[in-house]
Amino acid sequence: MPLRHVARPALWNVSAAALVALIFWIDTITPPGYAVPMLYIVPTVLFLGGARFAEPLVVAAVATILIVIGLYMGPGGGDPTVGLANRGLAIVLEWVTAALVVLYGRTVERWTSEIQTAGDAQKTSLRRLQQIEYALDQSAIVAATDQTGTITYVNDKFCEISKYPRDELIGRDHRLINSKHHPKEFIRELWRTIANGHVWRGELRNQAKDGSIYWVDTTIVPFVNERGKPWQYLAIRYDITQRKLAEERLRNEAALTQLGRMSAVVAHEVRNPLAALRGSLQVLATRLPADLPGREIITPMLARIDALNHTVKDILTYSKPSAPKLQVIALAPLVADVVAAARAAVPGATIDVDGEGGLVRGDPEMTRAVLLNLLLNAAYASGPSPVQVQIAVHGEACEIAIHDRGPGLPPEVREHLFEPFISTRPGGTGLGLPIAHRLTQLQGGGLTLQDRDGGGTTAVVRLAAATPQARSK
Repeated sequence: MPLRHVARPALWNVSAAALVALIFWIDTITPPGYAVPMLYIVPTVLFLGGARFAEPLVVAAVATILIVIGLYMGPGGGDPTVGLANRGLAIVLEWVTAALVVLYGRTVERWTSEIQTAGDAQKTSLRRLQQIEYALDQSAIVAATDQTGTITYVNDKFCEISKYPRDELIGRDHRLINSKHHPKEFIRELWRTIANGHVWRGELRNQAKDGSIYWVDTTIVPFVNERGKPWQYLAIRYDITQRKLAEERLRNEAALTQLGRMSAVVAHEVRNPLAALRGSLQVLATRLPADLPGREIITPMLARIDALNHTVKDILTYSKPSAPKLQVIALAPLVADVVAAARAAVPGATIDVDGEGGLVRGDPEMTRAVLLNLLLNAAYASGPSPVQVQIAVHGEACEIAIHDRGPGLPPEVREHLFEPFISTRPGGTGLGLPIAHRLTQLQGGGLTLQDRDGGGTTAVVRLAAATPQARSK
């Protein structure tokens, strides 16, 4: 119902009737030369504040009758010619005024209806937007940024998965959660796409505040102005961490299946003959004269057999590792022991250790093997540049981060770092990192590799911190 009808006071009708009566009385006592009949316009104008269609017309009809009656009842002695022109003009103005009041009322009614309809549509649209926002917040990870990439909005799921409170995210950019897994060209292409006003879709690996890694299926939608330039970006993400872990498990299981078949052959058909061949060469080395021509080839043959035997051992370790013997380990002395071994294996290597260590629950031999493999890789990659080892405790986990200044992770192997037989080092077997990864997982921990700011690679080993109950055992 229009607003003017809802608020239309009945007092206006009473007031209009009283005014008509008052004007009629004045008309009967006023000489006919005065334009008293013109006053009948006043009660008609009252209905500009709100009237039905008939009200102004009823007043005009009543006023017309009274104006005519006034010709005979005034001081003019009943002469109908006295004041006739004034009264005729008054009747015309009265009906024009009534018509204008009716037209005004109809116009206001139409405008009110249109405004109310628009308001209802706006309320409906706002309610739908709120429902869409609620649905997104319940199912997706949502963030908005301005054209520079500064975060202006995050929903609860973003805070939940990133483990950052909202006040630490607003005003920052997404580098805060960058895991450094993706190459710089990948990120540049992402920005190039959305900066040109196009939607970008892809999968991103991010790092939460506590150092844990999570994967998100991401769609970034740019909002553009009239010139086609983005002024805001809306990122809608879905957590696919479990899917990525399942894919990795499937790849590992497939590789393990193949390796398991091969290791059975290697154990029986290669390892035993190698042991016999090595023994035979050692016997020859002791029995042949020292000056016999060709005797010098025995030593490099033994070295090659040892290298081959080491590769066979790695294959067997990766395909069928021993069950871990978990116990409480003091990290500081174990890391110091591994660093000393790495310095001895790579002469001239500079390895700096920072951090007070902590107590973790793991297998000492497995942990030592993992850290030695990573330290040797870092020392070979860094060359004369120092390798930095940082030990830190983050809540229920301890982290050993190994930073080098090598060439970094090649893009072509970034997604296959922990798959067997993929190596970036000349002469490498491609089993070192897969074994380190597998041994860490067997202890309930994790191993990640990522690019380092300024060049190089950072390897992070995460092991569960020893609980008070475990420490007392």
